[in-house]
Amino acid sequence: MDLVKPAFVATALLWLAPAGARAQEGLSGAFAASYAAEAKANYDDAIGALKSGYANLYEQNLRLGWLYFLAKNYTSSAAYYQKAIDQRPYAIEPKFGLIKPLNALGQIEKMLGLYTAILQVDPQNTQANYWVGVIYLNRKQFDKAARFFEKVVNLYPFDYDTNLSLAFTYLSQGKKTEARALYNKVLLIRPGDAQALAGLKRL
Repeated sequence: MDLVKPAFVATALLWLAPAGARAQEGLSGAFAASYAAEAKANYDDAIGALKSGYANLYEQNLRLGWLYFLAKNYTSSAAYYQKAIDQRPYAIEPKFGLIKPLNALGQIEKMLGLYTAILQVDPQNTQANYWVGVIYLNRKQFDKAARFFEKVVNLYPFDYDTNLSLAFTYLSQGKKTEARALYNKVLLIRPGDAQALAGLKRL
């Protein structure tokens, strides 16, 4: 059996290295062109810059999901975000990305499933906990909503949105003492807040 001569291997590597560098330069250039077009709100060109050298990379799919969302093509946005999730099933960022077009499409149950998946990986994630609470609050499932809002308030005791949401949840549960305390806290965060004052009048 003839062995490959070292000189031939070295020559082959010299050919391969520039090819790899050119591919990386082309990819970086495509992303740069895409960012420049996005900055001008020219989403078709931003998408086209990435699709011209599309190789089904995670980074391409994630960005295409975002660009199609900006272009209000929510179905395509969801499809590319789903590709990114399939490529990186443990990653949180594509799941948060997919939630955006799903919200625009009114697919709340799928959003809840994604938030639940995020919390399985990161149980203390404040964004996921808060929005799960909001979903349950909108469904008038106050006991469930309270549990998720309480997690966020324990982590961020001076957060406006969560204190206000938890105060309303407690009010809806008939927990007037707890609701009053939180509405008063909201007034420390935003003195004169109309929603907090309205909540106190209902007690």
